[in-house]
Amino acid sequence: MKPKYRQEKVRNEMDQTVTFEDRLAGAYYGLFIGDALAMPVHWYYDTRALKRDYGEVRDYMAPRNPHPDSILFRSSYTSRNKSVDILHNQSTYWGKKGIHYHQFLKAGENTLNLKLARESLIFLQDQGGYSKTAWLSHMVTYMTTPGNHNDTYVEEYLRHFFTQYGQGRNLLECGRKDENHIGGLSLMLPLILAFASDCEYAEKIALKHLSLTHGGPAMAYGGKIIARIILDVLHGRKLASAI
Repeated sequence: MKPKYRQEKVRNEMDQTVTFEDRLAGAYYGLFIGDALAMPVHWYYDTRALKRDYGEVRDYMAPRNPHPDSILFRSSYTSRNKSVDILHNQSTYWGKKGIHYHQFLKAGENTLNLKLARESLIFLQDQGGYSKTAWLSHMVTYMTTPGNHNDTYVEEYLRHFFTQYGQGRNLLECGRKDENHIGGLSLMLPLILAFASDCEYAEKIALKHLSLTHGGPAMAYGGKIIARIILDVLHGRKLASAI
C-alpha cells in the first residue's frame, strides 16, 4: 500500500505554520545533529559506566578514552595494497583494548558514516543526479585518500566492500548480499531527503543506494518502511499516523 502524501501546510503544537521545506530542512539538520550528539556514547553497554563518563547527554561532547565496552580489539582489516587502504594512520589503534571508536573526533563532529552521508549530498549536487557506479567511485576515492576524515572506526560493511574491491571485483558486486546492520540506514537517508519532492522516485533511489553496501531482503524490507515513514512525515502526516 502506497502512503498518501499531502502537500498542504500543517500546524504544529505551537500553532506555527510548518511547510514541506521546513520539515525537509529540519530532517537534514536532525540527521547530522543526532549523529554528533550520539557519537561519544556509541556502543556503551554498561549504563553505570555511561553515566560516569558522560552523565546526561544534553549537548555535544568529546569522546573519552578509555572506552570501557570497546570491542575494537576484536575487529580487523588488512588492505591487500595501498589502493584499498581505508584505515590509514588509524590502523595502529585496531586490535587494542579500551580504544574509543571515535577517539579523535571533536565535540559536535560527525562520525564516518555521516561524513559519507554528507559526501553523497555533495556528490548529488555536483553530478546533478544519481549514478550508482559514479557514487561508488566517489566513495572509493574518499575512503582511500588520507586525511579526509579522522574517525578511528570503519564499519564492517566498508571493510567487506574494500576487501572485495581489493580482490578485483566490480564495484557493483563488492557490497554484502546478506546485510542486517542498521548503520546502512544512514547511507540511504540523504537520498530520501534529496529526492523527497517525488516520493516514489525517492524510495526507489534510496533503496538502490542502500543495496550497494547493505544488500539482502532484511535491509530492503526495513529500508522501505523507514523511507515511507520519513516521506509521509515530510509531506504532512503526523508521525503516529505514518507509523
